[in-house]
Amino acid sequence: MKMLVAIDIDHTLVENEQANAALNQRLEAIRNHIYLVYVTSKSYAYSHEQIAQTQLLKPDYLITSLGSEIYQQGIILDQDWANYISKDWNRDTVWAIASQFSSLKPKPEREQTPWKLSFELDMNASLHVINDLQDLLEFAGLKNQVIFSNGRDVDILPHNGNKGKAVAYLQQLLQIQPDATLICGGSGSDISLFELRSPGIIVGNAQTELLWWYYNTRYSRHYLTHYPYAVGILEGFIYFDMLPFSQIDIR
Repeated sequence: MKMLVAIDIDHTLVENEQANAALNQRLEAIRNHIYLVYVTSKSYAYSHEQIAQTQLLKPDYLITSLGSEIYQQGIILDQDWANYISKDWNRDTVWAIASQFSSLKPKPEREQTPWKLSFELDMNASLHVINDLQDLLEFAGLKNQVIFSNGRDVDILPHNGNKGKAVAYLQQLLQIQPDATLICGGSGSDISLFELRSPGIIVGNAQTELLWWYYNTRYSRHYLTHYPYAVGILEGFIYFDMLPFSQIDIR
């Protein structure tokens, strides 16, 4: 039976080309025994640029835009998932409400998708803006998720769509049990991934939001690595005894 390995790209698979190459080598060794899934907060176009720049392996599935889009083989949009998260999603109304907040600055058009609206919170603004936005959306009868991460990113998604729910959808689609799934991540937007009942690797450079969540939950299925980025994933693979790691130097 295959395993599902879901690796977040943002704040995880960057910074160290040598470590990325080593991780590629280890994943290639078990390529026929896993479904390789990349997860990112970024748009489809931007994520393909990242994959090319970091020379990552071609994934079986690519989850983009905070889990609101799933692409088979990294290129074919999963229309069933798109139809599912489109229920009760009113993009135009959400945009109109969010635009009322002067402290929320829209991100470039390439980061706006049919199922995700993205903003940056003004550095001088209070975090109460996030709660006010959520309250106003709920008052308008809209079912959405407001995701705050990186100390500044504010994203609004359909209530059925996030990274964790997207991976849960793939688990069901591919008939993979939670304990046969390994999650790897490091950003605040990865919390929904680690809420799944699956083993997880939290890299040593994890952001404050994720670390705060980790220290307040302390699930035994999660491992916080000493090393950052792809080196941390290699460390986590050793911890979970996933791969033959003889003669590997992860320093």
